[in-house]
Amino acid sequence: MNRDLQTERLSLKPFTLDDREGWHAIWGDPEVIWWGANESPEVSDAALERLIAREAGLPAGVGWLAVRRTGEDEIIGDVLLQQARFVDGMEIGWHFRRHAWGQGYATEAAQAVLERCLAEGVAERVYAAVALENGRSLRVVEKLGMRVEKDMEYAGLPHRLFAIDAPPG
Repeated sequence: MNRDLQTERLSLKPFTLDDREGWHAIWGDPEVIWWGANESPEVSDAALERLIAREAGLPAGVGWLAVRRTGEDEIIGDVLLQQARFVDGMEIGWHFRRHAWGQGYATEAAQAVLERCLAEGVAERVYAAVALENGRSLRVVEKLGMRVEKDMEYAGLPHRLFAIDAPPG
């Protein structure tokens, strides 16, 4: 199955080693990855290499996707669908460069991943764990129609766990 996705404004494709600069622009920015950004391009490069190697054996529809505006080369964010570390099930997440904040890109990209995941039976339920101090992501899960499951601690921070189920039938 082709993992690429297209929305009205965005193109989502699996990361490649050619995406090192865009990956580090996200994962090396302490305002984006405020809980522990990569301290150097070399650290980001190693993380991207591990990610790509790990994804080689994943089932279709699962993994990390680089997000670009349609027709542009710059990576503005990422969306992930992976086995959750905090609950038994699949987790969705997203990270976007600061200049892409507030434009609806995270919601648009995550919605496309969720729709494909739930429609194609990759998962019957998808979770998102959002740090309570992350107001932007709290708004995204609300726009996605995810419901609150519970409050929890994850990685030493208070989080709220959200979920969404595949439509019946």
